[in-house]
Amino acid sequence: MKAEQSAPVRKVRPAKQGGMSRAYWRKAFSLLDPHMDRVYGTFATTENQVRRAGIRLSFRVYMCGMVMTTIIAAVVGLAVTGVVVALLPTSIFVKVGAPIGVFIGAGLVSFVVQLFYPRFRMGGRKRKIDEDLAFVVGRMAVLSASGMTPETIMTEIAKDKSNEPLVVEFRKMVRDMNLLGMDMTQALTEERKRTPSEAFGSFLDGMMSTAASGADIQQYLIKQSRSLMNDKRLKAKSISESLGVVAEMYTTVLVVMPLILIILFAVMGVIAGSLGGISITTLIELVVYLMVPMGGIMIMVIADGIVPKR
Repeated sequence: MKAEQSAPVRKVRPAKQGGMSRAYWRKAFSLLDPHMDRVYGTFATTENQVRRAGIRLSFRVYMCGMVMTTIIAAVVGLAVTGVVVALLPTSIFVKVGAPIGVFIGAGLVSFVVQLFYPRFRMGGRKRKIDEDLAFVVGRMAVLSASGMTPETIMTEIAKDKSNEPLVVEFRKMVRDMNLLGMDMTQALTEERKRTPSEAFGSFLDGMMSTAASGADIQQYLIKQSRSLMNDKRLKAKSISESLGVVAEMYTTVLVVMPLILIILFAVMGVIAGSLGGISITTLIELVVYLMVPMGGIMIMVIADGIVPKR
């Protein structure tokens, strides 16, 4: 018998992990970590924000990268400004003061932006988790009614192909149970520390209490689903009422008030021709070209703040 010829084996190169970004954070940590004890202590409150923001870096690595980026921004600002002012015919005070000012300003802006970035990201994740929580808990209640165990339910939620923050949180809990050997209570406890959403945190607390007391988890999920959906309905009603107020503001500020002012100025123009030394034509132009556009921008900003982003 002829020996079967095996198909040629193609070597698969492992994918590079992290790239330049990960190398940058590693380099910053290796260079600065021995000298950062005082910085770690001063900004210790940032540790919890970094964790809840979902940044895939430890607190110490993030702080080292933040300080290195600040140094680079300051040095680059100093060098660029120094070259520019050296080519310009300016006084010695400008040649010396401008680079120093840019050095301090660039470093300060870079540091402040990176310091508050976890807080901004945490707020965005919190909003998205709160928006999806009612629907995910409702799905969990349906899966529980079909006879699934809580662990299986969490696995099913984690299998969702979307990258929404709440689904990502479930993936972390499943990872803790499957890879780190935690039981469900321990995984829920760790997630409680990570999540930026108080609503989701309260839901996790309830799940832990229900599991610890041996109560019916299905009834808990059903009650939580109804409660969260009721809260969502009330929030939607509140948004609708707020938009009604904004619509009335639009009518008043951008329709009624400009017409009244234009008619008023037109009548005064017939009588006096000016108001306080300003011509009536100028006043009407201010209403049309300044008041109306600025009022429209104000209404748009208010409406954008009220309407959910999704």
